[in-house]
Order: sequence, then structure tokens, then C-alpha cells
Amino acid sequence: MAQKILILGGYGNAGLLIARLLLQETNVRLVISGRDLNRANKTADALNREFQTDRVSGRQADAASTNSLDAAFAGVDMILVASSTLKYVHQVCVSALQAGADYMDIQLSSPEKLAVLYDLQEQIEKKERCFITDGGFHPGVPAAMVRYAAVRFDMLETAHISGAFQLNWKAMQFSESTTTEFIDELKNFNPLVFKNKKWGKMSMMAFPKIDFGEPFGVRYCSPMFLEEMRMLPDVIPALKETGFYISGFNWMTDYLIMPVAFVALNLFGNKAKRPMGRLFAWGLKNFSKAPFKAILQLEAKGLKDKKDCIMHMKLAHDDAYVLTTVPVVACLLQYLNGNIRRPGLWFQANLVESKQFFKDMERLGIRIIIQIK
Repeated sequence: MAQKILILGGYGNAGLLIARLLLQETNVRLVISGRDLNRANKTADALNREFQTDRVSGRQADAASTNSLDAAFAGVDMILVASSTLKYVHQVCVSALQAGADYMDIQLSSPEKLAVLYDLQEQIEKKERCFITDGGFHPGVPAAMVRYAAVRFDMLETAHISGAFQLNWKAMQFSESTTTEFIDELKNFNPLVFKNKKWGKMSMMAFPKIDFGEPFGVRYCSPMFLEEMRMLPDVIPALKETGFYISGFNWMTDYLIMPVAFVALNLFGNKAKRPMGRLFAWGLKNFSKAPFKAILQLEAKGLKDKKDCIMHMKLAHDDAYVLTTVPVVACLLQYLNGNIRRPGLWFQANLVESKQFFKDMERLGIRIIIQIK
């Protein structure tokens, strides 16, 4: 019998793209869920018509209500969280465990979220559930790129990943909870990189300029620690340097709004989240200009056949939401065929078999270019 996956936030930007790809690529049954039952049902009906199927249904699920979650999760094999509900992670995870369901999220990688998951890790393993966190493309892909590169070297010594993306924010609908989570990510920003075989914070004076090629060119980038990167030095013993670097949004957001938000958060704490979130959304919608594109790239150096070797790998798509959702589906394809489904708490980037992961991503529309010198 086909597995049933409930997508919490299934009628949102990312959730809907994931639903379409899963219907296209698998025989799973889908439940589109969210607080608005009417919207969930309409989305389910539209998907059934689009794919000429009856595999999609709608359910009401309010992440703030344990009773609502328990009712929604009944009879479901996996809960896929694509909603801006970070503050309800504990309720969602506990309800998933009680329902005997596996779990995956594509939420921001916040310390609060990870703390909840780590606290539940023993229960997850005891109930033999598979919980996958930090899905998407940043987090979700950078550590997988390093793992992919490592098998192509006899000795991988440095591996730096960088990302640049420009979205047409004006054309998008995103909730206040989403903008608040952007502010949470800003509050939790950690410029940690691995250098000289140890983790340390990079000084702002050392922030690099990185060439992304067309259409972005050279951009200043900030180091951004991703928890999925932490285990890389342990599994790649020769690794001396690694890190993830991200470029900014636009001049208004980067140089005016974000500094103001930092000060406001330091002075007023959580009270500043909502107004700073609105200001952040205003900056994104009014100052982000074309060209719209998303790029994730790797530069790796090491030894191959006793010679110096350099590998460049670039992933790109014109739509950042596609670059977010395709890795999730590529991971789920491995999960659904049983190759990576095992009890425990896992990061997407560390769980996937990297060769098949990127092969599926390319097949699903991500442009991947690999050069080895």
C-alpha cells in the first residue's frame, strides 16, 4: 500500500511545490494540511485535477493545538513540515511520535528547533522513527556537496560552499510568522568556519569576496554556520578548512535594515521581532531587483593520484523555491525506497547517499556543473 505523507503547510509556496513533485515522481498519497481547512481542500482538489488522480486529500491542522495535530496525524506515515511554525516544534514532534509517524522539516535551522529535537532523540530511537531535519538547500545541501566531493579525492583538504539567491519577493505571499522566522535567523547568525582543523568565528574584516559568475558576479559574503557541517571533519579526517558563505539580499536590507534589526533585537528582545519582521519584508519586496536566480557552489581542493586537484561544483535554478524543494524530494525518494530510512535523528545533508541525491536533483531540473582540474 502506498505511503501517506501529510504536508503541514501544504498550500504554501514550498509545500505546494513539494506536493507537485511527489505526485509526479512517486505513488504516495498526500494530505494537504494547515489551519485553513477550506484552503487545504481547494488545494487538494486542484492537485487531483492537475494530476488526474485521487491521491490527495485535505485536513485541518493547527500547529498550536495538540488536539488538532493528534487528529490530523492519525493514519499518516510521515509528517513533512513546510510551515512557519518553529515555535510549535515540540507539539508537532510529540504528536508525530504518538501517531507512529516519521518526520521531516524544511524549517530554518534554529538552535531552539534543534534543542527540541535533541531532547526527543531518545524517544525517536526508542519508537524506531526516522526524523529528518534541516531539509532544503541551505541547510540541506552544503554538507552533501562536501561529502560528494570527498569521494573524488584521495585526500580532501579544503571545501568551501557559497550561496547567492535573488527572489522576486514582490510576487510572493508570505505570512508574518515567516518574516518573524527571518528575524530569528538573523538573531541566531553565527559566523563559524572550520580553519586550521578547528572551528572558530571569522572576523568581519576577513569576510570574503566570491565570484558567482553570471548573473551575480563578485559579491561580499558572510560565513554562516550550518549544523550539518559540524560532523564533516570527523568523517573526512584530512579536511583542514570548510565553511558555508552566503551573499546578501539587496543594499537596503543588507546595509540599513539588518543593522537596525540587530540593534533593536539587542535592545528590545522578542518585542522587536514583529516590527523588524515587517520592515524586513518591506525591504525585500521593494528593493530586490532582477535578475532572479539561486546559486549554490563548491570549491574543493586536495590530492588525487598524488597530484594537486581542484573541483568546482555549481547548482543553479532561476527559482530559489525550486532549489529549496527539489533536494527535499530527492531525499524523500531515497527515504521512500527504503535506502536511508532508519531510526534516529538525521540531518538531510548527512543522511542522503550523495551520488544519487545529486543525480535526482539534476533530473528534477536543477542545473549542475562539475569541473575537476
